[in-house]
Amino acid sequence: MERLIIDTDIGTYYDDAFAVLLAANSPELRFEGVTTCYGDTALRAEIACKILEFVGMPDVPVYAGIGDPLGEAEALMFGFEGQGIFDDGRPEKQPEPGSAVDFLVRMVRENPGEITICTLGAVTNVAAAIRQDPTFVTNLKHLIIMGGVIVPVVDEKGITRSPIEEYNLNNDPVAAKIVMNSGANITLVPIDVTLRVPMAQRHIEAMEEASSKSAQMVSRILKPWPEQERLIYLSVGIPTEFTGIWLHDPLTVAVAADPGLITSARLHVATEYAPTLVPRDLLIRHDVLRTIPKKKAPNMNVAVDVDAERFTQLFADLIVDGR
Repeated sequence: MERLIIDTDIGTYYDDAFAVLLAANSPELRFEGVTTCYGDTALRAEIACKILEFVGMPDVPVYAGIGDPLGEAEALMFGFEGQGIFDDGRPEKQPEPGSAVDFLVRMVRENPGEITICTLGAVTNVAAAIRQDPTFVTNLKHLIIMGGVIVPVVDEKGITRSPIEEYNLNNDPVAAKIVMNSGANITLVPIDVTLRVPMAQRHIEAMEEASSKSAQMVSRILKPWPEQERLIYLSVGIPTEFTGIWLHDPLTVAVAADPGLITSARLHVATEYAPTLVPRDLLIRHDVLRTIPKKKAPNMNVAVDVDAERFTQLFADLIVDGR
C-alpha cells in the first residue's frame, strides 16, 4: 500500500478536490495527509478539511503551507475558492497546528523510504522541505509532480491545445528549480499528458445519479464550474471551445496507486527561461519558465502517454461506488 501525502492549491480549480476524493477512495493508497500551497493557504486547508469531513475521513490531517513563492512570481490565473464545496456550511474539522513544511519533513524523516508526495500546485512546500532537511530527498520514496510541458499538444488543424508554459511550476519558478534539480525520485506528469483525460459526459451523468458522498461532492463542484472556466479562459486569451473537465490532478494521484496507467520515459528535464513566443500576447516573453528536455543524463521519469479510457473509467467507478 502506497503511503501518500497530497500537496495542493485546492480551490482554484475543481481537479484538486477531485484528486483528494480519488485518494480517499483508492484502496491501494494509505492517505497520510494534505498540505496546502499558494495564496490563501488557510482557506485552501479549510476546503480540504470540508471535503475530507464530507466523505467521512476527518482523521486525515491537513496542514496549511507557504502561500508566497520563494522568489518573485506572478499568478497566471485568478481563482474561485470553495464554490459548491461550502454549500452546506463550513467544516467542523480544522487544520492541524504547525506548518505544512514541518509536517512533510517529519513524516519523511520518521518513515524513510515509505512516503510518496503528490504535488498538485506550486512546489513551494517541497522546496522549503528540501532546504530545511538535508536528508529529505534521500528519505523520500517518490515525488509525483503535476506540472510542466514536454511536448505541446497540436491538433489536426495545427492549433496548439496545451500551453507552452504551465501554471503550477510558473507560480514559483525558484521552488521548481530547487525541486527539479534535487536528485529526488521524481515522476513528472505534464499537462500535455493530462489534457488527454477529459471527464466524459456519461461519467458526469453517472455521478449526478449516484448516492455516494464523493459523487455528490463532484456534482456540487461541477455545477458552478462552466462559467468560472469560461472566465478563466477568456482572461488569458484561450478560445473557449477548448474547455473541458480535464482530470489533471486525479491522474497524478492515480499514478501513485497504479503507475501502469501511464507510459513513462527516463529524461533529463531542465527548468529555464528561454525566449518564448506567446501568440495570444503577440510578443516574445523572456519570463516564462520552460520545462525543456535535454540530451543529458536522466533526472526523472516523465509521463509521455496515458491509458485514457482505463483511467477515466477507474476514476468514475471509484467516485460513484466509493464512500
